[in-house]
Amino acid sequence: MRKLQALSLVLAVSLLGITPASAATKASVVTAAFKTLLNTTGGSLDELESKYESDIDALDATLAAATKAADATLDQELQAATALYAPQIAAANKKAEDAKIVFLANNKLTIKQSLFNSMDKDRVWQYFICPDTTLPNGAGWMEIAKRYCANDNNKPRPGDISSKTTSKNTIGGEDWQPGDVAEVSYENSSKSYILDAIAYGWIVPVNQSLYDSSRLTVKTETANASDLVTQNGKARTAAQTKRDNAVAQATKVREAALADLDDAYETAKAQLEAQETAASLALLAAKRASKDSANFDSAFTIAYKFEYNRQMVGEIADAAWTGEWTFRTIDSIIKVNKLAVAGDSIAAKYSKSQAAAFNSAVGNAFTNEPEFRAALKVLTALYKQTTKTTLKF
Repeated sequence: MRKLQALSLVLAVSLLGITPASAATKASVVTAAFKTLLNTTGGSLDELESKYESDIDALDATLAAATKAADATLDQELQAATALYAPQIAAANKKAEDAKIVFLANNKLTIKQSLFNSMDKDRVWQYFICPDTTLPNGAGWMEIAKRYCANDNNKPRPGDISSKTTSKNTIGGEDWQPGDVAEVSYENSSKSYILDAIAYGWIVPVNQSLYDSSRLTVKTETANASDLVTQNGKARTAAQTKRDNAVAQATKVREAALADLDDAYETAKAQLEAQETAASLALLAAKRASKDSANFDSAFTIAYKFEYNRQMVGEIADAAWTGEWTFRTIDSIIKVNKLAVAGDSIAAKYSKSQAAAFNSAVGNAFTNEPEFRAALKVLTALYKQTTKTTLKF
């Protein structure tokens, strides 16, 4: 920061083409120097603000480009995953569907003279598809349905009113008998009781080869399709994570760069504002001190402090009051207001002695603050460069 201050002052002095104080009145030389500093500072603040906004735009553009690139990569990888897995998934599903058609055409099971006990019968029969009802003794007698079966196809059941008999009888029921041919759905073909009954020979597929091969093909290809769907999902998730990580990293880089940019901007802005404050107050101080050319340096110092103190007191006096009111705060408000009025009165009819008294009343309440000290460094450096005199505050 000190290097920046020095460079700013050298620039200001070089632009001035300053002549020694002996070649002109000190007031005019000081005024010219600080007027040039004020003009160059105003332009520099505008340039700084413009560059700051431009640099932020550049950071935003870089992040946008990184995000766009990450999105493009994501699209490519998602398309690649689709191109790789979609045909395989479709092929596996087609094989499963074709095999299921074959299975449903060969899902018939013949019930043998069995070894089942009543419990085994109940466990196996519940998975047989309910067949159509029969009229074993003709329409004038009773409609018969199997008592135990999977009624997924909403067949009439024992106890329902018959629609096939000539009179509205209730439908009767019968058990499965050896020699009956039952059908089983693909979903139930893998139930443990069905598999065990086939293994024990209690029920036998009418076409053993096609029953087994088609059932196993459906199972295999369905599992294969499921595995391919999982792989596809993992590939797509990985692509999305890759994209998100890339954008997060680009965002992190932008945030770090922005933090550095903000720090540099605030530092440079504070320096320029210090120059602006120093220049503005110095011009007023030089005008007031010019009335006491014999003691210009001390008069300038008093006037500069006066203008700064008056400005700060005025800001406090003009500020809206918030918070709880007490007699002490009211008393403080009155004192600040009186001090501000006194400062304005002195400014209207300036007197060095009254300004010095005002400075004494205010004390170092403001002149010890960093803002004042920063402006003071600019002031004293340029003043010494211009007049070869070191100001004493």
